Amino acid sequence: MATKMYNSHLSTILYSCNEYYILDTYMALVHISSEVNSKYIIQNYSDSKADLISLIRNRYVKASYKTVFNCLNTLIEKKIISYDNTIGAWTLNDMENMTKSADNAITLQDNAFTGYTKIRSFFFTDEFSNMKAREKRLIVYMAQLSDSKASEFHNGFSMNLLKHNSGWLKVLKTKCRYYAKYTIEKLLNKYSDLFKDTSEDFRQRDYSPDRNKKFKFSFYCPSLDTRKLEEDTIELVKLANIKEYNMIMDKLKFAEVTLSKKLVMHFVRAISNIKEWFIKERVVQLIVNKYRAIQVYHSRENIKSLPAYAAAVVKAVVKEYRQFKSSISLENVKKYEVGEYFMEYIDNNVNEDISYDIEKSLSLF
Repeated sequence: MATKMYNSHLSTILYSCNEYYILDTYMALVHISSEVNSKYIIQNYSDSKADLISLIRNRYVKASYKTVFNCLNTLIEKKIISYDNTIGAWTLNDMENMTKSADNAITLQDNAFTGYTKIRSFFFTDEFSNMKAREKRLIVYMAQLSDSKASEFHNGFSMNLLKHNSGWLKVLKTKCRYYAKYTIEKLLNKYSDLFKDTSEDFRQRDYSPDRNKKFKFSFYCPSLDTRKLEEDTIELVKLANIKEYNMIMDKLKFAEVTLSKKLVMHFVRAISNIKEWFIKERVVQLIVNKYRAIQVYHSRENIKSLPAYAAAVVKAVVKEYRQFKSSISLENVKKYEVGEYFMEYIDNNVNEDISYDIEKSLSLF
């Protein structure tokens, strides 16, 4: 369950990309990814862009297929995301670097350890989705500043558009301070419910000439508050995958297994990108059985990393499903009957130990 975005990726998007919904697309991809041993993967076992787009379109990105397709292509061209055939998953490249210290840099390229920005639930609201591209860039830039340890903007924001090499001008992709001033004023007025504008008080305490004061702004943005961020993210995952959440909770309750809220959300995220429901059920049952052996029978060692273990189970079950499809003809089988045939196949091959495939897959993550 990813809760952070890599600042290096964000900088590439903010300064080098112009697609209207590219920030929405990137955020959605990060949000549906799972952190498995520092790597961020989207495990849907298909290198098809169409399958990946179907996971995020409408649910997270309210745009046409072609729009999201173009955004995804740009992210691939910028080497932000790629498909890894070895693990059968889309991978958000180099995101493992975002939590590393710059002190660990070995090469000049390693100096790109630029930290991370936390995902806000506001980023998935209609209000954010309907913003103009430049407004979205400003909001994300504010989130970056708010999360930066070196930043002075943890409780509010102030800006001086006359300042040389102003970051605000770079984000707006303009050198015209009058255009930037107009954009900021319009943003604060248009979204007065999001921002508390304190510019007038800020200017009254400033002793610079009046002609310069109008280029200075000060404001707060409560929507970027990070104090309840993890709880918000967990709730967002739950609401977006309510059927998966309910199934997992029912099976955990029946098996008398107890998991923390965060582990449940990792569990939900692990199966949320799988297309077939019967595969989700198979994965959930295997993991629940493992936890029952741990908690009830005390016959197994505890799972060190649920995201890694769940990823291995998914990979093993998908392999099992592919073997099933290659062993029988599904030409005359109705779509809703495939799951029944699959479960019958599993029952008939009960001697096949899937544990070996799980352990083998676990070594890849």
